[in-house]
Amino acid sequence: MASELKPTHIIQSFKMLTGNTRTSVIFEPLWGIPYTLYTFYLSLYMKEQGITDTQLGYLISVGFIASIIMSALGGFFTDRLGRKKTTIIFDLISWPGSLLLYLISGNFWMFALAQIVNSFSKIVGISWNLMLVEDADPPEQVAAYNLINAINISVGIFTPLAGILVGQLGIVNGEKILLVFATLSMTTMILWRNYFYKETKVGQEILTERKEHRQNRSKKVRQLNFGLLQSLLKRPLVCMALTISILFNAYIPIGTFQSLYYAPFLTEVLILDKSAISILGFVSAVVMLLVFSFLTPRLPHFKRFNSMALGIFLQIIALIMFIIIPPARFGLTILCVFLFALGYGVTKPFMDSLLPEVSGGKERAGIYAIHNTAVSIFSAVLGFASGYLYEFNPNLIYIISISFLIICILFLKWLTSAQQKTMEQR
Repeated sequence: MASELKPTHIIQSFKMLTGNTRTSVIFEPLWGIPYTLYTFYLSLYMKEQGITDTQLGYLISVGFIASIIMSALGGFFTDRLGRKKTTIIFDLISWPGSLLLYLISGNFWMFALAQIVNSFSKIVGISWNLMLVEDADPPEQVAAYNLINAINISVGIFTPLAGILVGQLGIVNGEKILLVFATLSMTTMILWRNYFYKETKVGQEILTERKEHRQNRSKKVRQLNFGLLQSLLKRPLVCMALTISILFNAYIPIGTFQSLYYAPFLTEVLILDKSAISILGFVSAVVMLLVFSFLTPRLPHFKRFNSMALGIFLQIIALIMFIIIPPARFGLTILCVFLFALGYGVTKPFMDSLLPEVSGGKERAGIYAIHNTAVSIFSAVLGFASGYLYEFNPNLIYIISISFLIICILFLKWLTSAQQKTMEQR
């Protein structure tokens, strides 16, 4: 099998992929490019239209409160409709739907509605991930996530184009053009990709079983969910892996370049030019692209926990530097971004493949639902508090992020020790 080969670079990683996994990777740029461009200036676009720092925190919280509900329902819809049908329906709602709302928004309530509509992506977060990995073996899963991350990060090299657009037209007009482009690109991707998708084997089995046992289905779903929770409590390795993934993914929308506070922090705290900060997106993209292309494929799979710990440590160093560097030091900021991109690039693919590796079969959708629900709960609480914290002291956002990352490292150490003991007992 192709997946038995050890890839040494990104081209070999792509050659490993087949079926839905390959299709997902091929179409990802049509989502990744517009997403990277419009999200970079989204928070500044909101602030230009009167949204305060505290209200930004409310918007983050509103989005994740809605995500709690969507995540809880995600496993149900994925099993009831099938992976393929769930993906196209809720992709169209959550992405083109929310983008059109951002485009016409001019006040807090419209932005809040856009956040709620975008929360439907949590349902897709389950179905799409299953389309990506369910028919793939572990090496193929790692290769797929590495490629997905490489694509979504590498498109950051286009971020300076967004900076030029914003510099010429202003934040509001420039962002509106990016939102229109994103709507067209993502709609094309969703429809075109769906044409090539095929329902996964496990998805087909669940749909067949549902047709055969339609009358008793709701009772079985409740029994399955309760049984899944009981099963997880008896599997400490799975619980630890879930905890690490939940904490890391809850930290992403608060403390990374995906945070709504990232651009405001660069322009308001570090006193950098609004159009010039797009260069930092370029630097971040280049560094992570090199990591995904040449470093990650060479890292041994059995040492993935050590690689994740090293990557998290580098992110901690970068976040500490963000806190202590003086304002208007563009060179030092580039160094911070370089270190963060290096650490994030090493960590992300292994972190993404952690959940599918510890789960399997028909329980996988339920585990993803538990995972996404927990991430949404943490993110909702952090989002609500973040507005007040940022207004009181912007550095507190990164101090909390550092705390989350330290806990992740501790759990990774315990997970490594527990796995070694398990292997020794066999």
